[in-house]
Amino acid sequence: MSNLDPAKTFQRGVYVYAADETLTHFSGCLVEGFLALGVPVKTNAKQLTSRPVSMPLHGFDLATIHGEPLTGFAAYLIDISATNTFVPVEGLSPVAYITTSDISAFCEVPDPHVLFTAHSSRAAVKPGKRVPIAFGLPQKLIAGTEQTPAMTERRQEAMHSFRPTLQQGVRALLDLAFVPALERHLPVRRVNVPPKDYLQALKETAVCLCYGGDFYSPIQGNEWFAKNQPDVAALHAFETLEAAAVLRWDSWRFWEALAAGCIAIHLDFEKYGFDLPVMPEPWVHYVPLDLANLEHAATELWDRRDEWPAIAAQGRAWAIEHYAPAPTAHRVLAALAEVLP
Repeated sequence: MSNLDPAKTFQRGVYVYAADETLTHFSGCLVEGFLALGVPVKTNAKQLTSRPVSMPLHGFDLATIHGEPLTGFAAYLIDISATNTFVPVEGLSPVAYITTSDISAFCEVPDPHVLFTAHSSRAAVKPGKRVPIAFGLPQKLIAGTEQTPAMTERRQEAMHSFRPTLQQGVRALLDLAFVPALERHLPVRRVNVPPKDYLQALKETAVCLCYGGDFYSPIQGNEWFAKNQPDVAALHAFETLEAAAVLRWDSWRFWEALAAGCIAIHLDFEKYGFDLPVMPEPWVHYVPLDLANLEHAATELWDRRDEWPAIAAQGRAWAIEHYAPAPTAHRVLAALAEVLP
């Protein structure tokens, strides 16, 4: 954490602009963090969007911070998650952008603007000043998980609560190759829990399957696209690109499971190039999966069940320390401070 004094450096306030007048989850958590740090904040947003259990600014009246994006603020944040497209802004400075879109890896904003981007991957990097962000934890989720049952009091099973959706190749593969291997050691409970019951179900469960994402294969070396669809070729041009990548990898379930004191199972962050400002440690904060050795992963999880209480406690502490609203807002402000005029 830097020595930045947010309340002093940003005493003129930060403006958070939402093109559709709706704060996304991350922007809502940022507003929570700004308020906690004593930084004035205004927004044009009239509503919020997130999962019910992870809704930021719970019980907060947005009308109290509603205002127009006039000149004079210390910084301006433009949330482009809905379109994932750069929106030029004239007469305001400094302006930074936020995207939490499923296709955020394809978003570019020109220099000197900063782009705070979810699903950041070291395996597929577009040009520009990109700063990784995470979905993270709102105060409502943190408060709702302060009291949780001990690991020994929970159902000794894994929760599989994925809803059917498109572009989730990782989940499809693991349903075929990992879940059957896991079921030889631990019951896997496939459930569709109503939102009002979801958090309690997490608290009562030992293990949660939290992975997500889709596989991406490069096409930037394909001459047909360059010749016949140059716009598509340009979209798929990366500054850094490995042979294959997992995109759209961040998962609501990962943060919710950590907060609820579950064992969170996800792909190995380091191995697959997932980029966060503070990385989780495998077998310390979560259980990592290696796609090349899923049978072993299932067996190792079961063999190390004596470590589950420590992993669950360490995972929750790590998530709150680094990805609660205040530390998240502090990191964003530290990045903004570097580009202040």
